[in-house]
Amino acid sequence: MDTHSLKRQHRDTIFRGYFKIPNHFLDLLRHCKGKQPIPTAADIRLFDLESEVAIRIRRNDVSFITNDNRLIILVEHQSTPCPNMALRLFMYYMELVQLWIKTNNVELYGQNKITQLPVPEFYVAYNGRNKLDDIYSTFKLEHTGVKIDVEVKIIDIHFDKLDDHTTTNALAGYSYFYDMYEKHIKEGLSPQDAFIKARDKCIQQGYMQGFIEKEDFVMFYKDILDYDTQLRAEGKAEGEAETIQKLLMEGIDPKKIAKIFELTDSQLSQLKQSIA
Repeated sequence: MDTHSLKRQHRDTIFRGYFKIPNHFLDLLRHCKGKQPIPTAADIRLFDLESEVAIRIRRNDVSFITNDNRLIILVEHQSTPCPNMALRLFMYYMELVQLWIKTNNVELYGQNKITQLPVPEFYVAYNGRNKLDDIYSTFKLEHTGVKIDVEVKIIDIHFDKLDDHTTTNALAGYSYFYDMYEKHIKEGLSPQDAFIKARDKCIQQGYMQGFIEKEDFVMFYKDILDYDTQLRAEGKAEGEAETIQKLLMEGIDPKKIAKIFELTDSQLSQLKQSIA
């Protein structure tokens, strides 16, 4: 697995950790549903594929089920647009249905017909750098006797896209932090400095209270900082390697190149072989 994929997974880990808190999830859901009514914290419970009895083929980000088993709400976080989110969420839902059958001791192979399953609602929370062109992801499958039609609503959760910027809104806090972090990265700050500044601004503004002040949050985020730093270092190294290879191809004295770029004989030899 490459470092870009690992970085995305760790960002998703923070999303999961933050929005598994029922009141935080409801702030996120309120933005997803707009003016439509939402349940209360007392009406829902966490229900996802991290359960000990779940089939661990895949792991979804955040999902809650209503206490009356009427509805399963699934929200996935994306920082990179993916055209297959409708299919992915449908697969998560089917695994959650298997989990629901198991945890509720529903007799799947008996003589009594299962007349009702929890109905899914699908959302994608997007806060990537690229412009969001589509607000829906769809998956359709039609054949004789079979019809599957899945629609997923993609929600932009950048801070400037939110209607509610109050400090009590958990989604506003989450979005503000990431917007500040990305802003400082674009300004040329290191990942560590960008993180510190974004975190300090959140604390000053009163966002993510009771979550961002904890040392656990800093440790939670450390892996992302490590990957961001690693990616930058790799990018710099790749740029230098290309420059050195170009100089070698132009016939510049290898000894001079080695001195300028502080290369060992072994490193210089590897670069020579790469252009041979």
